[in-house]
Amino acid sequence: MTSMLEDELRDTFAAKAGSPPPGSLASLDGFADAAIRGAARVRRRRRAAVTGLTGIVAFAVASAAILHTLTAGAPGGSPQPPGPLAQESPTQRPSTAGTPTAPVTPSEMREVTAIGPSAEAATRVRLQLPARGTVTAAYQAKDGYLVVNTQPDGDKQLVLQDDDERQQVLVDDATNIVVAKDGRTVAWASKGTMNVGTRSDQNAKTITQGPTAPVPPNTEPVTFVGTNLVVSNDDKGFDVWHTERSYSPTWDSTVVRVFGGTQDNNGVYAELKPAGAADTAMCLAQLQFDQPFKIMKKACGLPVAAPAGARISPDGRWLAYPVVGLKQVAILDLTAVFDPGFKAKLWNLAVTTKTMWLNTKTFVVDNSKKFLKLDPTGQADQVDQLDQESDGVVLIEPLAAK
Repeated sequence: MTSMLEDELRDTFAAKAGSPPPGSLASLDGFADAAIRGAARVRRRRRAAVTGLTGIVAFAVASAAILHTLTAGAPGGSPQPPGPLAQESPTQRPSTAGTPTAPVTPSEMREVTAIGPSAEAATRVRLQLPARGTVTAAYQAKDGYLVVNTQPDGDKQLVLQDDDERQQVLVDDATNIVVAKDGRTVAWASKGTMNVGTRSDQNAKTITQGPTAPVPPNTEPVTFVGTNLVVSNDDKGFDVWHTERSYSPTWDSTVVRVFGGTQDNNGVYAELKPAGAADTAMCLAQLQFDQPFKIMKKACGLPVAAPAGARISPDGRWLAYPVVGLKQVAILDLTAVFDPGFKAKLWNLAVTTKTMWLNTKTFVVDNSKKFLKLDPTGQADQVDQLDQESDGVVLIEPLAAK
């Protein structure tokens, strides 16, 4: 009798197992395969999704948890949480369209501290950056912060971050980007073309495409001087494009670098090549726009500027820069530098090339630990500190809106 009951029980169990009811799991292995495929699809959708992020993440987490339980500790496909800030799609291009593209949450973002100018003080700002990106330049605009990011592949983006830390990509896939002093005009080089665009007050979250010009490879925008765009080329030198008309190349190979524009917007301050090979000092010139430049004034024998970090003060009076070798900082009075017997004011400081004019009387330099404040009208041995360590901190340049 016992044997017969056992046989009936086995037959009943086998019948139940062989014909699962609708909705039951036919096979543990089959479910695991389905869960893996589902989690992979979720990860792909999460990277491209614009809406519905919360539901997708919840589904992915649930699928991974079930898979982990059923496979007795096998590795799950649980997704990483989204980045801390929604950013506009990195595929957006400069456009005349009135509506920006919808935001998409990047998979990895990081937060960095920045210092922005505010009257006579410095204010701390949080910038959201791609995890593997770096900051090339940052500007304070009327409606937030314009940040030029260098992406891991070397291309540059211009991103607008408003006061609520929302972001909008304005320019993408550029080799270099320059923002005018008023914050409304932007120039960028991309694929053999120099582009100029504007941000209108009514629609500041897009770039309206303006004039374009074909340029040789490795041509980059340097600075705006009014409506004039100074450009450089590694092989040809410097030139100026008067953007209100078509571009006719007239390169000047005697210009070593351009520091910035004159206050009247009729020319630039630039370093010229020395007269002789033995001359190791710097020659500064005031150039007037011509074909492309005409020397108006020239002064030689000045401390040589380091490759980066030179800046003209917002009022156009001072040129400040780390000296080559990064053991000194020089400040030149541009109203007197071309007078006979002029001498630069020097601070003996070990610094980096991270610099900024906080305002018209405060030049900020980084000594690798702290930000130091130098007053061009003060004593050369007088140095104050900002209450902010400099490591990893971004400096935001003020823009003078007109």
